Amino acid sequence: MPRRRFFVPQEQVRNGIAVLTPDQAHHLRTVLRLRAGEEVELFDGAGLSYSGAIQFRGAEIHIGPLRKIELPTEPGSALVLAAALIKPDRFEWILQKGTELGVARFLPLETNFSTVRIPQARLAARLDRWQRIVREACKQSRCVTIPKVHSPLPFESLLAAPEYAAYARFMLHEKAPERLNTDLPAGNPVLLCVGPEGGWDPAEAHAAELAGFRIVSMGTRVLRAETAALAALAIFQFLLEDSRVRDGRS
Repeated sequence: MPRRRFFVPQEQVRNGIAVLTPDQAHHLRTVLRLRAGEEVELFDGAGLSYSGAIQFRGAEIHIGPLRKIELPTEPGSALVLAAALIKPDRFEWILQKGTELGVARFLPLETNFSTVRIPQARLAARLDRWQRIVREACKQSRCVTIPKVHSPLPFESLLAAPEYAAYARFMLHEKAPERLNTDLPAGNPVLLCVGPEGGWDPAEAHAAELAGFRIVSMGTRVLRAETAALAALAIFQFLLEDSRVRDGRS
């Protein structure tokens, strides 16, 4: 049986000992009922993983002495998902499964046909929930770096963002004549853009094309937004991993 895995921020690691955060300590003690001396695995969300033994210290739970675990390197910022806001449970499913598929950054989008808008008063709580979802997904999928979930941004702001100019940028569009294929520019990180349940406004698709996006479809089937996102992510993750193996970077 694989060791239980817990998230511990870098600042909680000192002199070869990690102190679990209160929520992680509660999960270990009350939910999992693990015992002193049992070995567990930790990750700091910034690329490092450790193993160590459980130590109960009053209300605190310490893990140590820590030993670094060498895990396969991840493709860094190679895969970014810009996804239109959809119904909360479906959007959270994208976050969870997208993390498992190697997304390094999530960009929630406000689009013309989006029916979901998050009031400013609720944004901080929603972002906290989203970040917690991707952190938990990292625990079970053995990711070592926690993806960043950004605040929602208007679609036109994404098109104008200079930090993604060098990315291979794709927009999924059910009416696009070009199929998504394996013609992925070597070495380029990927930005995948997925629309809402109502699809893309033709003006948005035209603006994306002018901005340098490739407008592609997933074939003749009509897919839900979350299904299309995850199907495309699986393809891109395979291509990125295959490229890393062929280049000797794994």
